[in-house]
Amino acid sequence: MTQVTSVGLGELLRHFTDLLDSDADRANERMGVGPYFRARYTPILRALGPNPLSITELQQRIRMTQGAISQTVKLMEADGLLRRVDSEDRRSRKVVLTEKGESVLRRLSEEWNIRLTVIAELEDEIGVPLRSHLAQAIASLEQESYDARIEKARARLAHGSTANASR
Repeated sequence: MTQVTSVGLGELLRHFTDLLDSDADRANERMGVGPYFRARYTPILRALGPNPLSITELQQRIRMTQGAISQTVKLMEADGLLRRVDSEDRRSRKVVLTEKGESVLRRLSEEWNIRLTVIAELEDEIGVPLRSHLAQAIASLEQESYDARIEKARARLAHGSTANASR
């Protein structure tokens, strides 16, 4: 097991996400929705449902950056799951599921409940409510950014080094 004090949080989260996504992609292929449906499409597919949404509206519903959403939407368009449509006021474009996208949504809706059950079982197995802890960590970082915390730590350490040097 990796000594966690020597590994960054981002590295652990990326590895954890890679493990989840690669296995989800294999499960999707067995269900007959892969390889054109990727695990990274899930938040957008779930947020869209039957209603067209703009990239900004998608960003308000899911926790992804606008850049990540735009990139994923382009991939989903290329895979035939989404298409762009004009908004009511024609000032912006929205995305909507294609028939293929709606079919995938119907097929995966029940599957997502199974996967949430598996996540709950994993949390029970390790004795840690990961989703709750991650939600708390996100809320804390939304209150005070990681960058601000780095700067505070840098200042504390610099002040501590100066104080130690003067002794």
